[in-house]
Formats: sequence, C-alpha cells, structure tokens
Amino acid sequence: MKKYLFLIIISLFTFSCTVKDAKENISKPLVFRDGLYYADSTSKIPYTGRNKSKMLDQTIEFDVVNGVREGDFIVYYPNKKIQIIGQLANNKNIGEWKYYNSNGTIESVGNFLDDKPSGAWSWYYPDGKVAEEGKFVEGKRDGDWKSYDSIGVLETLRKYKMDKMIDSTSVK
Repeated sequence: MKKYLFLIIISLFTFSCTVKDAKENISKPLVFRDGLYYADSTSKIPYTGRNKSKMLDQTIEFDVVNGVREGDFIVYYPNKKIQIIGQLANNKNIGEWKYYNSNGTIESVGNFLDDKPSGAWSWYYPDGKVAEEGKFVEGKRDGDWKSYDSIGVLETLRKYKMDKMIDSTSVK
C-alpha cells in the first residue's frame, strides 16, 4: 500500500510540475495602453517581468520594466531556432540586431540607434557569403552599397544620399 501511495504522490508531483512549467513558459498576452504594458486590461500598475508569448506560430520573448520594453528581445521560429535577437531600451530597438533563416544561418546583421537602422548592415546568402552591405544614417541608406553574386563577386555598386540612389554601376 505504501508503495502505491508513494507512486501516486510522485506521479502527482511530476504532473503538477510539468503543468506548472508549461504554464510558466508562455505568459498571458500583455495589454499595451497609454504607451505602457500591463498584465491585463484591468491592471493599474505597469507590468515588470519577462514576457514570453505566442503570435501565430512564433514565440516572442522580451523584458518589461515598469511597463516599458527593456533588454533582450527574441523571436523564435516554430522549430525553436532564433529568428530575431536584439536589444530594446525605452520600447525602441538599440544596438546590434541579428536576423536568422529558419535553418539557423545568419540572414542579416546591423545596428539600431533610437529605433532606426544606423551604421553598417550586411545581408547574407544561406551559405554565409555576403549578399549586400552598406550603411544607414538616421534610418536611411547613405554612401556606397555593394551587392555580390552567390559566389562572392561584386556585382553592383550603388551610391545613396539620404535614401535616394544617386548612382548605380554594374561591375560584372
């Protein structure tokens, strides 16, 4: 009898931990109101904590401090591989962001400053070779942008001035 009672207790403990862990992995969707995130529509206190929610078939994970997205921001493909990873400050993209293909290879990488693309950005072919590279200034293409063919040979050189293409030269 003690043996069966022990097995029942262990089974209940295991089941309750599994259910609890599953519930803890995915958060209830947050409510965005008046520029802040709240735990629900009736909450008066802005949310603080790590939020992990589902949107369509993707999982989105980010930190919130006093109702404002701060820190890590990660989007996962359905296969659990990272699709996007970056940093947030005051609900805005900052610093380096990386975008991945569903197989885990890098798709693009670049920086944000005050929620706008800034500085050098690169896009890649699935084999890791650079497909295109250039710089952003205040969220706009600026300067030389280079496009490469799939074997890595420079194909096109474009010159931009504040997002307006002023010259394009085919190198091949």
